[in-house]
Amino acid sequence: MLRTYVVKTDTDLASLRSALLDARFSGAQADAAMERLKALNPHADLAKLKDGAVLFLPDLPAFKASVGTAAQTTPIDDFRALVASALNDAAGNVRTGNATRAAERADVAAALQSPAFKRVVGDDKVLAQQADDAQKALASEESDDKLAAETLATMSKAALAALAQIGKLAG
Repeated sequence: MLRTYVVKTDTDLASLRSALLDARFSGAQADAAMERLKALNPHADLAKLKDGAVLFLPDLPAFKASVGTAAQTTPIDDFRALVASALNDAAGNVRTGNATRAAERADVAAALQSPAFKRVVGDDKVLAQQADDAQKALASEESDDKLAAETLATMSKAALAALAQIGKLAG
């Protein structure tokens, strides 16, 4: 499996060789491993690598097993973390929006139930019907907000589970 290696400090070929290769390998085997490394990294000047350079490591026994990160799993894990963070932010935004709308609905409901409003409505059937329709709309909005929060939670769970499954398949 292809791995990636991030150079931590400016380095040269000799230092890179000792950092990456298993000490049990030397001579022709080590030279062949370094040639394979060069072939996989045509973008890099291995003689003078800068801090932060990324190299692809071949899957050869000459390279230390402890060096590098599996190239297939890290991007998936990073993407899963990014999606989880975005979903958490979205859930927070939904909660904040729902709380704001709930407070607004409470204010409207209190106004509709106030003695002053009831005096204004009096026996006017049109105003009474509009007030009743407004209360039904408030109840519907509350139900819609709850459904939106539940739907987002369900979709978030499913998305994260699917990404975890993909990570297992790739890993």
